[in-house]
Amino acid sequence: MTIPNAPQYVTKDTPLEEIIALMKRDGAVFVRGFVSPTDVDKAYEEVRPRLDKSAAWKGSFFPEETQKAPNLISLSPTYTRTQMMHPLFQQLCDHFLVTRSWNWWGDKWSESVSRPYLTSTVALRVGPGAKPQPLHRDDYVHHNVIAEAAEFDYRSQIGINVLVAGCKVTKENGGTRFIPGSHLWANDRPTPPNVADCVYASLEKGDALIFFASLYHGAGHNTTADEYRTVFSTYVTRGYLRQEENQFLAVPLERVREYDRETQKFIGYALSDPVCGHVEEQDPIYVVYPEELETGKSIHF
Repeated sequence: MTIPNAPQYVTKDTPLEEIIALMKRDGAVFVRGFVSPTDVDKAYEEVRPRLDKSAAWKGSFFPEETQKAPNLISLSPTYTRTQMMHPLFQQLCDHFLVTRSWNWWGDKWSESVSRPYLTSTVALRVGPGAKPQPLHRDDYVHHNVIAEAAEFDYRSQIGINVLVAGCKVTKENGGTRFIPGSHLWANDRPTPPNVADCVYASLEKGDALIFFASLYHGAGHNTTADEYRTVFSTYVTRGYLRQEENQFLAVPLERVREYDRETQKFIGYALSDPVCGHVEEQDPIYVVYPEELETGKSIHF
């Protein structure tokens, strides 16, 4: 097969149009200096108690040397503000995952706009000897089906992920491997993805790998004797799809109230137009701000 040019390393200040073009072509982009090492260290300190008490993974999807800290919004305000709500990541989610549709409402031609929101968060610390993950797509969680395409199709993409390096990430300590361009592949290809076609993430602390959930990828083999690879993972999907990690049950309401309104909406306290996610026929943001109910607007069915 012919693999597109190796995914590019950009900075967070690279023009958005260039990053969008690289994402469409390769399915992924590396971002140098995405988060400051100071903020990464602070986020790590906030999640470390949860990682320390994490039992060894017993399933087959992660190697047993993996320790996990899910529900990062509850654990780390630093992660939430500097990674999940990072301006560049938010811009890419909006560009690729806002869903617009038009329908007749009587004699009125009406638009509905569904904005993307969070589906899952987790920090992982993976120890020496960890075997590689199988190559996979994360959008299988939402039963996404893609038709083979020579060019990028917005509607076929339902999720975007960002992995932020909590330490130096190399091929040797198991950096994520992925196949550039595989976000355009059909689900029903007759042969499985080939590891020989992969490139490997090489990241400094605070660098990021941003990629579509449809990209074939998987953590690599940690062949080192003493290195632990730490990464923070954020997964976002279209607003009309169900969350993988139920943020409404995972994140206590008192913690939700500590964040700004844009963060609250991204967690899920917002309607997906026209009516998905309502509470008592009201926008769920009023669960956070019940005092605004008197002036709030009811939704329309």
